[in-house]
Amino acid sequence: MSNTNKFSRWILMGGIGLGAGAIAAYLSDPKQGPIRRAKLVKGAGRLWQRTTGEVKKSLVDAQHHLAGVSARFYSSLRVEEPPGQVLEARIRSRIGRVLPHPRKVHVICDHGLVTLWGTVPQNEIYRLLRVVKAVPGVKDIQEHLETCELEERSKEDFDPLSHARKAGKLHWSPSKRMLVGTTGVALALYGLKRREEAGKAATVLGAGLLAYSMMPNDLSSTLALTEDSPGFELEKTIKINAPLSDVFDFWANPENYPRAFSHVSGIERLGENLYLWRLIGPSKVAVTWEGVITRVIPNTLIEWKSLPGSSVGNFGAARFDPIYDGSTRVHIRMFYRPPAGILGRFVAEFLGADPSKILDQDLNQLKQLFESGGMSTKSSSRAISIKTEAIITR
Repeated sequence: MSNTNKFSRWILMGGIGLGAGAIAAYLSDPKQGPIRRAKLVKGAGRLWQRTTGEVKKSLVDAQHHLAGVSARFYSSLRVEEPPGQVLEARIRSRIGRVLPHPRKVHVICDHGLVTLWGTVPQNEIYRLLRVVKAVPGVKDIQEHLETCELEERSKEDFDPLSHARKAGKLHWSPSKRMLVGTTGVALALYGLKRREEAGKAATVLGAGLLAYSMMPNDLSSTLALTEDSPGFELEKTIKINAPLSDVFDFWANPENYPRAFSHVSGIERLGENLYLWRLIGPSKVAVTWEGVITRVIPNTLIEWKSLPGSSVGNFGAARFDPIYDGSTRVHIRMFYRPPAGILGRFVAEFLGADPSKILDQDLNQLKQLFESGGMSTKSSSRAISIKTEAIITR
């Protein structure tokens, strides 16, 4: 064995040992160890339930796929003409898969002759006709379609949080997940039987495929290493026994936050709706970034985002709802991307700076301040200069 291979093996073994030691220290902590071990066992149980559930879904999905393939094959052998209502239902089902507004297209079927009329985006007509032509039972098409401009969603209606949540999902069918997971298991078992380097590589690859097949998000969103990744999602709701206008006025001016949030050391106003954030990070290390308030609906909604290149990328929204008893419900949804992505998140949690727990602590502290009378928004005389439903593009 060459010196290079020996050195690489020593580095690998050292990394594995360091990781194992860190995990052991994390789980054996005298104070938090029992809680962390209990969470680990509970998480393993949830993972097992989710895995068995995905396997059942995969089997049912595969059964449905086979049934669909056999039905299509059987229908292709049949020579009788489907009734007009049946053919129309088939066509409407296909149209609903290719057009954003399928109800704007009308369909009539008469002995295999299909008549289409309505409005369709210019770039979708060819695709629509091709899909309808491929429906079994269609003999000819008469189209009286009118073109229209593609409807674009306005910036006011765009929800970056919902978009980030959908974009980060691993959109695999249960059958595909089962196929990739089964392949991973087979590779891992094959690699374990072999002693050489190829066997180890097969084991690692198989374990990776198995883990990836059970992940809810894609690899980029899970690792959160690049600015294209939204990061990790946080969602919290709290009820504060205070008038909605008072709670909203507090949130509308970020310079109020250090008064209530213990992990916010300071916020400096840099310009219109632009602020410099200073937070206390893991091991009391200061973390700073610049953020902007992008949208405000008075007494209803506040949205924000960090500027590109920030050390902690984040964006989110706080929604405020009145409750019948005069209190206020605050619902927060946000995404954050720490330095080094998932590794930075693990380090932060290992050092006791779990963002989810920090947000819980700060919200509970804010609730106590409002309900004890220690929070007064009268001192926050500076109002943010954002018009209703205004969107700032930077």
